Amino acid sequence: MADAKVQNNSGGQQPEHSVALAPHSVDENGDDIVQQQSRFKALTDVFSKLRDNAAHNFKNAKPMSEVFDMTMFSKPSSFNDVLSRLRTNATYFKTNYAVLAVGTTALVMLLNPWSLIVLAVLALVWFYMYVIKTSALVIGGREFSDREKFWLMSGGSLFVIFFLTSVGATIFYSLGLSMVMIAAHASMRIPDDTTLFEEQVPDEASSLTGLLSMFRPKASTVFGDAV
Repeated sequence: MADAKVQNNSGGQQPEHSVALAPHSVDENGDDIVQQQSRFKALTDVFSKLRDNAAHNFKNAKPMSEVFDMTMFSKPSSFNDVLSRLRTNATYFKTNYAVLAVGTTALVMLLNPWSLIVLAVLALVWFYMYVIKTSALVIGGREFSDREKFWLMSGGSLFVIFFLTSVGATIFYSLGLSMVMIAAHASMRIPDDTTLFEEQVPDEASSLTGLLSMFRPKASTVFGDAV
């Protein structure tokens, strides 16, 4: 009888112990999953807004027949004429120039697979640190805040791009090539009356300016707390 009681007691205590630990473990895993889902949703929202903004601004692109109207090309008469054309055409054809810059950069990157691999690895590291990893970053026993983690990741990425690899040189080359083509077109294209009118009376619906304004997201919630 004594042995039976001992067995019953031991058998009864083991489920109590396992039941006490199970909810705590489930809560921790549940919190991690919720955080991952929340961060992933914030990231997808940013890219969705980025895509929608680019698609909306892409509608403002001028037709190719107007961009390459050969009757509107001539040699500038002076340096001031060059500056005037650059300023006017950069505003009028900004969407076309942005598409040209992005397309040129993408083409140059495709011709340099090593650069794509490096950028893909960096993107995966950022995705892991801000979406998959829910716990704080700890290095050498020191816990880093979100702001410190952001600057650490940014500095590390820039160091890899510009010092450890040739990705930085590839990016500068593609952007430089884009600027040369844009400057050549803008300086040779004669601004017509429509161009001058749109420069004086800008579109009230568009509050963004600059060549890459079409790719600027309206809001960012993934790294907002970090910066």
